[in-house]
Amino acid sequence: MRKSLLFLVLVLNGLSVFAFQTEQDQNKSTTILFVRHAERAEDGTRNPPISDEGIVRAENLAKVIENGDFNVTYIFSTPYKRTQMTATPTADFLELEITEYGFDDLENWLTEVITKNAGNTVLIVGHSNTTPRLINMVIGEERFEQLDEHAFGDLFIVKTNLYGSGEVEISKF
Repeated sequence: MRKSLLFLVLVLNGLSVFAFQTEQDQNKSTTILFVRHAERAEDGTRNPPISDEGIVRAENLAKVIENGDFNVTYIFSTPYKRTQMTATPTADFLELEITEYGFDDLENWLTEVITKNAGNTVLIVGHSNTTPRLINMVIGEERFEQLDEHAFGDLFIVKTNLYGSGEVEISKF
């Protein structure tokens, strides 16, 4: 009887520690840095690289992240040259791989990004139409519309600990 009671106390104690840790993790915000790719070069293809001006902007993004209070642990980009090239200077500086993302099951992907990166920062590089869409999904409201085709350099800093809610700050890079 005593052994059973002791075992039960140890199990319940272990569960309470696990529940406390899970609750603590949920209270840590994930910061998601959303950016649209830098200026693209017009080369007549559907998958152009970024221009010389875009290369400078991508390097500026890396400097902003370096000088900011960001603990970037993952970098995500679509598979296009312009998004990959925008993410590369930051990835090189932080010695991180760029992970490609697609548009299948975005809700589950974003939920996973938020929960697995509690207390850290993630960079997501997208496009004029996808960046505001992803931000709206994370914060749970239709706040941002498609970005102007000539607008570059906006850094959307989203702090969240739960898919469907969050705060957004806009900066420049």
